[in-house]
Amino acid sequence: MSGDGILRHGPGVPDGGLPFQPIRNTVYTAEELFAGYQPSVQGSYGATMDFRSYQWFVKTGRSTPIDPYAAMMRALHDSSVTFDVGAVIAGRRVVGIMGGHQLPRDSAAYRSVAELGRDLARRDMLVCTGGGPGAMEAGHLGAALSGHPDAKLDSAISVLRAMPKMPTLINIVGPDGTADPGLVQIAHDWFAPAWEMSRAIVDPVASISIPTWHYGHEPTSPFATHIAKLFQNSIREDGLLTIARQGIVFTQGSAGTLHEVFQDAEQNFYAAGGSLFSPMVFLDKQYWSKTLPVHQLVDALFATADPAIVKAFEKLVLVTDDIHEAAEHLDAFQADESRLAR
Repeated sequence: MSGDGILRHGPGVPDGGLPFQPIRNTVYTAEELFAGYQPSVQGSYGATMDFRSYQWFVKTGRSTPIDPYAAMMRALHDSSVTFDVGAVIAGRRVVGIMGGHQLPRDSAAYRSVAELGRDLARRDMLVCTGGGPGAMEAGHLGAALSGHPDAKLDSAISVLRAMPKMPTLINIVGPDGTADPGLVQIAHDWFAPAWEMSRAIVDPVASISIPTWHYGHEPTSPFATHIAKLFQNSIREDGLLTIARQGIVFTQGSAGTLHEVFQDAEQNFYAAGGSLFSPMVFLDKQYWSKTLPVHQLVDALFATADPAIVKAFEKLVLVTDDIHEAAEHLDAFQADESRLAR
């Protein structure tokens, strides 16, 4: 171990070192992940610690590391970051916002999620998302600006909508860890308005995101004040649901959001005597009843549950179009503190 505390040697480690600190005492900040990023400096996005860590992740095997050293470093990192999350959420009512990464910044749904994040934060709930673009970015944007007049959110969205939809960046890093300069620049340009906007917010209200380098081609939202970025996506998905004891709002999404719906439903279905059942809010009746008719399936599932679970389901699951009704529903719930809090 070197003087700066970073382990420097091992197979699969580019240039003899790691681009990240495997044992940490705090979660990340946007300033740390994106140190050196300057919108006016072409390609500087590719030189950030965040992007270099993604290159290392890809080169060392993505979700299935190709050597024991890489696997060990990831495990050390993710374990320490998970413990660090506990300090952030201690004494807080954590509420999750789940939704699609492709939600355009100029859409009515994006604005609705941002207003929801603002409403939840104003009720002293700690907003938590998966930390990516789309609905996740919107939730953190709203939370960050919740201490400001409503017009600030309007102004922010008017700036962000100039770059409305996240570009396709899946091939930004090749299997050998080499970056595509053209795609790096596209990511750089798309990230710029969010970065500049986030740096301009005075006293942003706290929120926490749990992104992952598994989806490292998607720029992490800089609007969250606490960023618990991980390598292992399964740890991230379980962690999001576990800490969101105050409940989860499911906004428009696709396969990833559906996975989270059913993972949350599983946790609630097996909640001991209903005492660990946490609220589930489906925002957008048309979407969840017609476009993706999850509501009916969730109803059918819980109809087969233990009577105590059925009672909790009837009380705590809400399908609505009204963000204020969603926020009030979550605010009224009395949650036990997460076992992760410390």
